[in-house]
Amino acid sequence: MHKNIRHLQPVANIKIIFAIILSLFSVYLFFAGTLFGLILLGAALKLSLREGFELNLEERKYRNVYSIFAINFGFWKKLPEIEYISVFKTIKNSRSRVITAEATLGFEVFKVNMFYNRNQHIEAYISDEMEDAFSVAKHIATVLELDILDATKPEKEWITVTSRS
Repeated sequence: MHKNIRHLQPVANIKIIFAIILSLFSVYLFFAGTLFGLILLGAALKLSLREGFELNLEERKYRNVYSIFAINFGFWKKLPEIEYISVFKTIKNSRSRVITAEATLGFEVFKVNMFYNRNQHIEAYISDEMEDAFSVAKHIATVLELDILDATKPEKEWITVTSRS
């Protein structure tokens, strides 16, 4: 079992392709003498941004990872003594604006948190799919040899994950 864990949010292939095209076009515009290329480069970087979580068990550290075109950024922090992993369902709100109209849309997401000191937590992963969230939670729980609290249903349930030695 791997002692280092990294999970990044998936990005649609069409966004990556569009980001590459925008990047190439922005470089062309920049060398053509217009600063509009820098604006397009910023848009391309935003399109290719992936957020995630990395856990280094050998050094007992973790970090929130921001990845742009497979280049990872983030600051390492000391990992506290984790008590359990929790998966729960919540609503993520997204605001859309068009000129004078505004709408707030909510959609269901599943979060994976690592709890320590009774009620403090580290957010490890967010997914639109429950199976994906549980897959990540089981991976982390197996490596750390912890249990998972399934809080996606009204009746919370403990899941015991056995470590693979």
